[in-house]
Amino acid sequence: MIGRGIISATLAGLALFATSALAGVVEGDSPDPVAELNTFYTKICRWTEGQRIPVEVVDITHDGVDDYLFTYDIACRGFADAFTGTAGTARQIWASIADGTYLRILDVNALALTFENREGHELIILQHRGDYCMTADAAPCFLTLEFTENQLIWADAEFQHPSMDARLRLLEAEQEETTND
Repeated sequence: MIGRGIISATLAGLALFATSALAGVVEGDSPDPVAELNTFYTKICRWTEGQRIPVEVVDITHDGVDDYLFTYDIACRGFADAFTGTAGTARQIWASIADGTYLRILDVNALALTFENREGHELIILQHRGDYCMTADAAPCFLTLEFTENQLIWADAEFQHPSMDARLRLLEAEQEETTND
């Protein structure tokens, strides 16, 4: 019930700001996501001075410009874990693009997120609950994404954790069925 209240407040805030100068950051593009997201959530969450979204500078684009990982491990409207639930904590990655702005390439709840470079592939590994991988909830589940051409795609099967095998088999079967129709 608490989560629904926060979601409703956030949706109302999104509608309020959709026509404002912050509309771009809501839709996933921004000249300055750090400042704009903090301005946006300060209003929605009613933060006091100095509260900010935890942000980590990352280098996923290798263009010499900072990219950002936001981990919404913060309070909102008095709720300590407003952006965290059984699916994990809300996380976003914003990548710098050629025109000098930023593009949101990931917006997900995950238990953990790590960056790896394997054989020249920029990988992001998300840890989810087991049911995401079609296994027991308590079992670890890892999805590997690859950053390429300013977007994230599912990494090839060779880079996926074995916990994704059942989901990958299901996806292959669905693709085969669609091809045969």
